[in-house]
Order: sequence, then structure tokens, then C-alpha cells
Amino acid sequence: MLHNHKNLNLKPLIVALALSPGLVTAENQLSQIVVTANQIEQPLQNVTADVTIITAEDLRAQRATSLIEVLNTVPGISFTQSGPLGTATSLYMRGSDNQRTLILIDGVRVQDPSSTSGANLSDLIVSNIERIEIIKGAQSGVWGADAAAGVINIITKQSLDTTFNVEHGAFNTGRTALSTGFKLSKATVFLNGSYLSSEGFTAQAPVGERNLNQFENNGYQNTNLSARAMIPINENQSLTLSHNFTQARSEYDGWNNPNDVKRADTRTDLSQLIYQIGSTKLSAEQSLFTTEQLDDNTPDIVKGETQSISLSHQHDNLLIGANYSQNKASSDKFSWATGDNVLLKDTTHSKSVFATHSNQWRSFTFNQALRYDDYSNFGSEITGKLGAKMAITENQSVAVNYGTAYNAPSLVQILNPWGTGNPDLNPEKSVEASVTYQLHGLSATYFDKSVDDLINWQGGQFQNVKGKTTIKGVEAEYKQRFDSWQFAVNYTHLDTEKANGEPLARRPDNQVGLSLNWFVTDQLDINLNGQYIAKRSGNADPVTENYSVWNGVINYDINNTASAYLKLNNIFNTYYQTVAGYATAQHSAYAGLTVQF
Repeated sequence: MLHNHKNLNLKPLIVALALSPGLVTAENQLSQIVVTANQIEQPLQNVTADVTIITAEDLRAQRATSLIEVLNTVPGISFTQSGPLGTATSLYMRGSDNQRTLILIDGVRVQDPSSTSGANLSDLIVSNIERIEIIKGAQSGVWGADAAAGVINIITKQSLDTTFNVEHGAFNTGRTALSTGFKLSKATVFLNGSYLSSEGFTAQAPVGERNLNQFENNGYQNTNLSARAMIPINENQSLTLSHNFTQARSEYDGWNNPNDVKRADTRTDLSQLIYQIGSTKLSAEQSLFTTEQLDDNTPDIVKGETQSISLSHQHDNLLIGANYSQNKASSDKFSWATGDNVLLKDTTHSKSVFATHSNQWRSFTFNQALRYDDYSNFGSEITGKLGAKMAITENQSVAVNYGTAYNAPSLVQILNPWGTGNPDLNPEKSVEASVTYQLHGLSATYFDKSVDDLINWQGGQFQNVKGKTTIKGVEAEYKQRFDSWQFAVNYTHLDTEKANGEPLARRPDNQVGLSLNWFVTDQLDINLNGQYIAKRSGNADPVTENYSVWNGVINYDINNTASAYLKLNNIFNTYYQTVAGYATAQHSAYAGLTVQF
């Protein structure tokens, strides 16, 4: 059984084709936040897309453990998880699952070509994260196939300060994290590391069963290390090297067996090298993924690899670029059909050219993007994005966005190690339009998306579903700060329908989120956050019932270098399941200490 912030204000040289970190303050967010939603650094008010920024202050207030806990507070995003930390996790952005959402860590793609679900969200732990940038809507015109639903970029800490964090609590869960930075000759080096261990609780539990202690626990371990070196060559040239390593061991239950314990080892290596001369960037990236199942007495190893090289040049608000990438996937599994090991592997490559542009005229802002991709296994695609924003007053605006997108099938979906492969599987294509109104702390968005040739599991393999799948919805959020209080509430309504009239599975039709911060003194602040989730639709499994969960955090600054906190999850011990038959955590408490020097 498996048993704060002082940032270095450097111009982001570390990311090619990436969302770069900026500064956020409550007083002047629009003027100080800088994002690259169009792969060009821009103030937030010059971006037409729907952007959400999760700051270091937000992360401190919530003290979340997993990335999915943080993203679940964002309107338009929901999730499912099949048990405790480390078990299968799915994210739904505006009704599309995480295979359609591009996940980046410091600008490097985390999409695994050997996985049916894109990035492995189960192993993304919130330690040493400085900022998260989320762009919703069709972004294939900017980023390519993986960004059909949007982009999430996780930006790790880059500070010359040294920060140490330790936390312990329920399910014998312990977490430690260390981040630091230093100068080495002309170079600036940043180092981050974290380790988490948890005994967990059972992954499976029959619907309605509240006594989880009668079943075997499923534990989890996670180690993450990252390093970045930023080396100025001269006033006009620089070199950046980075590597991010994650290794995890998770336990889960076999089908319909809460007392079973199966284990899986995963490893992820993300590497990047960037050479920049003036406004021209040349970058090379490599992402390696390995997953091994340990308890079936037969080999079961799946590997994925992505290698890419990109060249881009920016002139004023125009960016042009080209990219070449190669994807590899292999599956070495025992086949009950043949009675022997079967090794399946394949390689594909793609070439792309793209351009993004931003301009302003009077009170109007315009964003445009156009991209051409050529895939070796299914041909070429042209996608684009158009956005316009009208500033009615200084604090009031209306934005309209229209984009085309597509989602390429992963190699493992085509190979299908579980049965008969489908070499004729085509990318699904989509069109999405949205309109957003903003006034002071209020933001409201209506979006409408249609998908052709939806990729879906049926008949023992992945197939394209003929006809249109429609996804429509409304997102609304209101944020305000007054005196010693900070208040945020959001609402999402989602309406999905496949060509046969059925809704997409496991997406809640309605959800409400609430967060309340009370700054009691200069040293003490209290956060209360909660969420209401309506019944989840679809026919994948029994419909889960609606529920409401509340969490709380007490933060206390001991002195200028040390702070302590107490985190209470599921305060009222609400019983709920996000996937029918899979357990969720009961009420639990965690205590932590952070030291910065």
C-alpha cells in the first residue's frame, strides 16, 4: 500500500508559441495583464477571445492539490474523476472533453499521442505553479488540431526567491515543494521540485454506498522536477533550455471490484530549447510519455513521443510562423484473442504554416488568425479565427468571436490495441461562434458550436459519428471587491445533442460556483468556496445526482517569511459521485506551512 510571492520581472524569452506570464493586480488587471492568446504579447483589453487568468493569489486562497480542483472553479469547465488522486480524470471545456483542449506547461505541449484522452490530467499537481491562463473557444487557427475547444497553459514559478512548502492531512496525504532561482555567470536558472504521497481511498464504490472504509484504499505517489536556464548571448540574442519531469505511481480498482488493487507507473518528460534573435524565434521541443500497467502478469507498456521544431517572426502585431512535428505511439500488450504479445506502433508527421494579427481602429479591436496544417495520415486542413471587440466605455465592452477547428485522432485511437484498428478514422471538424459582454466585474458569454464527424467509441473501436453534434451554452461570472471582502460567483448552462438526439455523456446541464474571501487582518484571511452541480446527462452510465460541495481555507501570515494554513474540504460531508460507481472524498482536513526567503 502506498503509504508568498516576489516575481522576477523578466521579458518572457522562455516560450516560443506559448502563453507568456504577466502580472495581475485587482486594481488594474486590464492594463497590466499580458497574454499571448494570438501568440503575440498583448494587454488583456486587446484580446477578443474569452480569457481567464488564475493568479498566484487565487492559488494561495484556494490551496488546491490537483490542477482539476483549480480548473473546476472556472465557468464553462467541469470534470469527472474515477476515484482519488491519480485515477482517470476528464475535463470538459464548454462541453468538449480534454482531448479537444490543448494543455501546455510553460508553452510545451502535454498532449500524448499514445493516449485516447489527450493530456494526462491525473498527474498534474498544483505545486510550484505561478499562474494558469485559459483561452476558451475554437483555437485551431492559432494552435492547430489539439486546440479545438481551447488552450490551458500552466506557468511554473520563475523567481530568485526560495520558497518551501510542506502539507499533511487526510488519507495520510503529504506534500512538499521547493522552488528557487539563482544567477550563474550571465545565466538565470530556476529550479522547482515537489513530492506527493497519499494512501487515498477506494476508487470504486457502489452508488449510494457511503462507508468507504470497508474497501481497499488506492494510493498515489507523484514526483515532479523542473529546471530552466535563460542565457543572454548579447543584447539581441538569447538561449533558453528547459526540462520538466514527472513520475507517478497510481493504484486503481479493476472493473466492478472495489477491493481490487491494480497499479500503473507513468512518466512524462517535456524538453524545450529556444534560440531568439530580435523578433525571430527558433524552438525545438520533445515530449516523451510512458505508461506501464504492473499487475496483469503480462507486459502492458504504452509509449508516446512528440518532436517538433518551430520558426516564427513578429513584426509589430503580425506574427508568421512554420512548424514541423512528428508523433510516435507504440503499444506492447498481451492479446487474449491471439494468446500472445502484440506490438502495435506507428509514426505520423505534420507540417504547418500560420499567421496571427491584431489591430485597433478607434474603439474597436480586431484579432485574426489563419493556419494551414498538412498531416501525413489524413491530409490537410485550413482553420481560422476572427474576433472583434468594441469598447463601449472604459469598463464596458462587447466581443464577438468566430473560429473553425478540428480534432485529429490520436495514434492510439487509430491503432486500437483493444481490438480492431481503424485506419480510416478522420478528424472531426467544428465551427464555434460566441459573443461576450463585459461591464465592470460582470462577464457573460453565449457560445454555439457544431461538430461534424465526432470521434466516438462504438462497435469495439473509435469511429466517426455521421451528422452534427451541437453544443450551446451560457457562461456568466461576477467579481467584486469591497472593503475587506472579495466576492465571485459564476453560472454555466450547457445544452448538448448528438446527431441521434442524445446528450453528450457526463456533462452537467447547470453548475454554479461561489468564492468569498474575507481579509480579516493584514495577516489573516479566510476563503469559503462552493459549487453546485446539476444532474449529469448522457447514457454512458447511470445519471449522477445533483450535489453541492463547500470548502474552506484559513491563511495566516506568521511573519514576513512564514505563513500557515488550514484547508477543509467537503465541509458538510456531502455524498456525491462524478462518475457513477466511483468514490469521491468525504470531509477532510489538511494543514500546511510555507516559508519564503
